[in-house]
Amino acid sequence: MFCPNCGTENPPNAKFCYECGINLLNSIKVDEADNSKDPVVDMDINIDTGDESNITPKESENTDDESEDDDNESLGSKNNCIVCKAGEMIPMVHKGSFGFGIKSTLECNNCGAVFEKKGQKYKLTKVTDTNQPIWIRYGHQTLTEDEWTRIGDGGISDAEQQKINQEKIEQEKHQLIVQKENDENQFLTSLQNGKITITSNDTSPVILKKNESLSIVMHNITLQEPRAVRQTHAAYGGPTIRVAKGVSFRLGGASARSESHEEIRAIDRGSLILTTKRLIFIGSKRTTNIDLRKIMAIEAYTDGIESQRENKQKTEYFKGTNSTIVNFRINGRESTVPLTGVVLRAAIQGAIANIE
Repeated sequence: MFCPNCGTENPPNAKFCYECGINLLNSIKVDEADNSKDPVVDMDINIDTGDESNITPKESENTDDESEDDDNESLGSKNNCIVCKAGEMIPMVHKGSFGFGIKSTLECNNCGAVFEKKGQKYKLTKVTDTNQPIWIRYGHQTLTEDEWTRIGDGGISDAEQQKINQEKIEQEKHQLIVQKENDENQFLTSLQNGKITITSNDTSPVILKKNESLSIVMHNITLQEPRAVRQTHAAYGGPTIRVAKGVSFRLGGASARSESHEEIRAIDRGSLILTTKRLIFIGSKRTTNIDLRKIMAIEAYTDGIESQRENKQKTEYFKGTNSTIVNFRINGRESTVPLTGVVLRAAIQGAIANIE
């Protein structure tokens, strides 16, 4: 039923136009009275002559209406409401605010769902039952026709799919990180227990002994040791007598106090070589040859180790080991780790465990 005042289509049983509020029943009575006074015979004659000029005016108007409706029926072309699955999507045209412009919608005659057309997209603006799952999830969202069709078939929107894909990527990244950490822990445990060894293909910078092989060569290593540093503090006591401008005498005496403490000082820089039996430092000023069996304790740091050995009172620090990279393969996967103090300590402990 179309409103005679604003032209809005209303349900057949509507008493008032929901757009302009006019009493539709009175309007129908007035129209019936006018028709009884001046009856008009509807002569709708179709003659197939192949000439479009013979189409009656009524047919031309219907053709225009159908072409106009085609622009608004794309989302409801299947006549099935994507919200309730039972109603029919009816295209509607409403006047805009204050009578300016028009608003195209698709409205379900069963659940009252209203889709307002926004350019090439549709916005779900209203439903009768706000507990509808689709309304709870997508109410007031503007989506494409393909998205709404997919949602009606049980799918999700593009934004939700992108979110799921991003979460999947983040989850895969996290799994790779966890997997790498597990591989590194397993590598360190096996290295420390002597089950695997690190072997270098480089030419040994030192002469190897019988049954000795090269493991790791580290360059730009700083050797540090504690050194005693003495500081002297002087103090003066007594009065000062001024004789003239710029001239004064001090009476009394001065005392000095000396204190000594240890500081870690860089001794030399060179290469640190780990073999299956020794830890050797070769610098420009000093060469240190450490039998692995003489090592009593190793403290690991991010960039090196602290070593304590028999017959050596001072602790030795080797810094800069993390600039060396170790390649390893475990569980069929290849990986790399910097040679931190933790890795170097595990390699030394594994070499000690394998010494006969």
